[in-house]
Amino acid sequence: MLIIAHRGASGHAPENTMVAFRLALETGAQAVELDVHQTQDNELAVIHDFDLKRVGRPKRRSKIKNMTWDELSKADVGCWFGKKFKEEHPPRLEDVLSLAEGRAEVHIELKAGSRIYPGIERRVLDLLRRRRALDWTPLSSFDHQALFNLRALSPQARLGYLLGATPMTRAYREMAELKVESLNISRRQINARKVQTAHDKGLKVLVYTVNAQQELDGLAAMGVDGVFANFPELKPS
Repeated sequence: MLIIAHRGASGHAPENTMVAFRLALETGAQAVELDVHQTQDNELAVIHDFDLKRVGRPKRRSKIKNMTWDELSKADVGCWFGKKFKEEHPPRLEDVLSLAEGRAEVHIELKAGSRIYPGIERRVLDLLRRRRALDWTPLSSFDHQALFNLRALSPQARLGYLLGATPMTRAYREMAELKVESLNISRRQINARKVQTAHDKGLKVLVYTVNAQQELDGLAAMGVDGVFANFPELKPS
């Protein structure tokens, strides 16, 4: 089973920061996961929320899309987690790719597509092509139009389908059209029947977010292929 460090080792360090990604790699994680937004000046920023209200200091209501990279990069996104993480700042996607290259897969979630961030799909793909990273950077999104945009731009891109509230019949139809490699599904939605159906369709099943040993062991028994975990040192018993 693949253990994917969810926003880095986010159980031990502030999510989506370089310290969290370094710690994940130091614990031997084979994969890390992160979230990408686009700034006003088109930088690809690694941060989960659409604003800084939850993790930023000073707290700001400004949307990421309305901030320049210079503004966002100065935000403290570490001290909310603990004083020793003060002055951790949001990284760029390219920074994390540089850190992980040759060491781990980087699972990239686009928090929104071109409807909110014009051109983000092309910018992400351009970066991955430039770094020759397409084969170790699966892309996913709850914004399924973003997945269709990615597929139209790149037949080679590795795609994962984040299920959300989409009915399964429609989801399987879209997954076939998109030629995705994985169904990325909540632990609250998964069951053995869905795992078997996905496998019958040639799909991997990746489950988020799993942080308890008993739950991890249950998913392993179902045949789940991987989990997103805040504690990447977790392993099936």
